Amino acid sequence: MSATARSRFGWLWPLVGTAYLVYLALQPPPARYVGVACLVVVTPLLIGWLAGALLDVGPWAD
Repeated sequence: MSATARSRFGWLWPLVGTAYLVYLALQPPPARYVGVACLVVVTPLLIGWLAGALLDVGPWAD
């Protein structure tokens, strides 16, 4: 992937990763357990990232 594409689509990776974890959480065990455990860790980070990107508050604000 080129540097231009990486910088252009870099904001998309947290959303794609979270969507994949939701997919895992909807699968039968043991994938469900892994997906839910990862979502417990990632969800506060995602909320902070969204607050910074959309509301310009917190450490991820521009």
